[in-house]
Amino acid sequence: MSATSTAQAHIDYELVDGWEPKVVVIGFVTHTISDPDHAHELGEQLDSLIRSELPLNFVIDFRNVQALGSTAFGEICAFARRVRWWGGSVRICNLHDWLQLGAALIGLEEHADFAASRQYAIQEARKSGQRGESETVYYPASWN
Repeated sequence: MSATSTAQAHIDYELVDGWEPKVVVIGFVTHTISDPDHAHELGEQLDSLIRSELPLNFVIDFRNVQALGSTAFGEICAFARRVRWWGGSVRICNLHDWLQLGAALIGLEEHADFAASRQYAIQEARKSGQRGESETVYYPASWN
């Protein structure tokens, strides 16, 4: 990325379940992420959601995504691996047919579960949250 460029917001998120959220739903505001610089920005933005004040159960909704490059898929897969390492879960929903090949090639199904709909993904993520309520998660000091 050049010194004159600025980071672009590629995702937004919402917390599900009010005051005591159990799930973070991530949506895309960028419809196409095909170059490596934007893919790395995506990875940084996803990683910023792994923090102590947010639940570790994520739903990534691909409804608005038209195209993703291999580096972007790699960043999503790396995010899912990190979330699982910390004891959380990642669910993917609304992945268009034309994007499924990229997800398969990068091995995303090894690190995230796929759901037919956003509602079902949230429901399943809530179940993960209920199972993990008694577990204590320790974040690195830099993530607080």
